[in-house]
Amino acid sequence: MLSRILAFLLVSSIPIAAPAQTARQEKAMALPAGVSIEEATISHAGNLVAAVCSDHSVRVWSIRSGELLRSLNEAKEPSAVQFSDDERSLAVAYDIRAYEKGAIKIFDVNSWQARHDFGDGPPVWWLAFSPDSRHLAGGSEFGAYVWDVATGKSTNISPPFGGSALAFSPDGTRVATAGPDGFMRIYDPNTGALQSTATLGTLLETMTLAFSPDGKTLLVGGVDKTIRVIEAASGKISRTIAKQPGLVWSLDVSPDGKNAVVVYRSAESFLDVNHLERLDLANGAVLTDFKKPGITIHGGMFVSDHYVFVVASANQLILWSIP
Repeated sequence: MLSRILAFLLVSSIPIAAPAQTARQEKAMALPAGVSIEEATISHAGNLVAAVCSDHSVRVWSIRSGELLRSLNEAKEPSAVQFSDDERSLAVAYDIRAYEKGAIKIFDVNSWQARHDFGDGPPVWWLAFSPDSRHLAGGSEFGAYVWDVATGKSTNISPPFGGSALAFSPDGTRVATAGPDGFMRIYDPNTGALQSTATLGTLLETMTLAFSPDGKTLLVGGVDKTIRVIEAASGKISRTIAKQPGLVWSLDVSPDGKNAVVVYRSAESFLDVNHLERLDLANGAVLTDFKKPGITIHGGMFVSDHYVFVVASANQLILWSIP
């Protein structure tokens, strides 16, 4: 949640010359009066979008038709949502007691019945399914965990205050975490065993990480406005991409591994998330620059050769795309 994340903003923005903006608005979904979007996610195939709303419901829409398919209303406050890669499941994390306890339910997308309920557990603000849907990872600034979806068994995969960012490798055999302690760690999701550790060389908090499609490297970004490219096997930083125009809030790598879409938080106002760029990973060149005051970008997904992302504006959820 936006109000829960604190960071020391110690660096300033570097202006850059931006190319023409080529983002295109695709569809807008209206929300009830007074309701806004707090978190959102797009399914892997680009068919569904789900959002945590300010009225404590989770709404799910068809991207193709814009139809509201379901509104999930539980007697708990939702904090995060994530689809499985096969679009059969939707995981929802809930707050039970702020900063202390949480719960997770996994809903069947066809029936919208809760298939799994993990009950009381750690607080979770970020979720990620393994590609085979066998594992679900969740984290907050208090740590990261992996659940075996079939049994509900959880494994702690990070030290305290180490779960600000997490991602599964494309083959699902590794899960990476990073946090404010300056390290990135890679674990076996089946056993929780630590496989490798990378020193990020920064005292500022890591906010996001993403594997390359071949699983050989990771991109890591955060408060220091730097994107690091790390060799997954050795933990060695192979190169860095020059200072970015904002705090690096989220990273998504294109299916061919050549580009990345980066969503930025403003260094001057931490709640402003209205800037997105598509970068050429070979040279760091900006291919697309999208910035729109008065909106909040909630991230997105590469669907074929396009990147589709969610924007919240007033009482609307709006889908945009960039080539």
